[in-house]
Amino acid sequence: MPLKAGFDLAEALDLLSLCSIIEGSSELPQPPGWTKIFDSPVIPPFTEKWQLWQNTAGAYAIVIRGTVYDPGSILEDLLAFLALAAGSVTVGPYRIDYKFAAGSHASVTVGFALGALLILKDPANGILKQLAELVPAGSQIYVAGHSQGAAVGTLVRSYLEYAADSPRDKNYSYKTYVYAQPKPGNDHYASDFENSFSNRGFTFCVNNSLDWVPQVPFTIEIPSDINTPNPLSNLTVMSSTVLTTLSGFGNEARAFVVDRVRPRLQAKAVALVGVVRSHGASGAAEGLAPEILTAHGFDIPIAPSLNFVNAGSPIALIGTPCSGEQCKDIFFEHHTATYYAMLKAQLAQV
Repeated sequence: MPLKAGFDLAEALDLLSLCSIIEGSSELPQPPGWTKIFDSPVIPPFTEKWQLWQNTAGAYAIVIRGTVYDPGSILEDLLAFLALAAGSVTVGPYRIDYKFAAGSHASVTVGFALGALLILKDPANGILKQLAELVPAGSQIYVAGHSQGAAVGTLVRSYLEYAADSPRDKNYSYKTYVYAQPKPGNDHYASDFENSFSNRGFTFCVNNSLDWVPQVPFTIEIPSDINTPNPLSNLTVMSSTVLTTLSGFGNEARAFVVDRVRPRLQAKAVALVGVVRSHGASGAAEGLAPEILTAHGFDIPIAPSLNFVNAGSPIALIGTPCSGEQCKDIFFEHHTATYYAMLKAQLAQV
């Protein structure tokens, strides 16, 4: 039986509690009726981690951990670049195909996409492996994540819909709740995601108006991000000069971000190849050492854009400004406990 469409506060609170638990917080209680049935080890190098839970009604929940307090993990959220939503990651002789959207204009945030592929494809502890072993066909599955886990969870939901190795033959039904979501892709990715899932009432993105995390990665929109045809082609020479200048600025900014972030994501791409190369990655036989793979660098089809947006049906929470000691915590508005209190206070009577 498919999951029921529409936002459900009880579901949202339970899944947010599970997100808090995977982050190691004891501020929120374990929701009644839920039992953890799989707990992945940390998947390096960016400390990806996920859990599988089951409730007494027989539904399951994929819960993806968010950003940890590690400079590399936080940088991944702040500075990022976009890659086409369907393509391949290549490292040395290995190629890993992926697909997160149907549209050719859709692009995804590279760091989050690599994280999603890592926790999906790990041959021992990945989502695809554990679904095959632990979750019967026809089951109801929630996908949930907070912070970085919200962006990765959004991409995981897309992958389960589109990728060649997704378990579509299992006829699972999915419903997604994500919280404090940094931007997982561009506007075309968001439209694809929302057309596929949100329009039917099965994906919800809960963000706090005073939380800075949903505002990153930093977005720059330039004329080439605008759909064509459009009126820009009929502008005067003076206006065209301004647009050319804006485009040049955007392209320079993108080149700077790619140059800055690519080396940090190199280890993540190598780790991805390392976990899947003997389990379906295209290329030569396994046996290349990690240092040799690292020397090769990695390639992914980079999109000529920094136009990041959030994705999913928005559930808008209005934040309360911090006061006193709260303001010393740069994540005060971001914590799962803050979101939990706001959900109960602002949506209990809706």
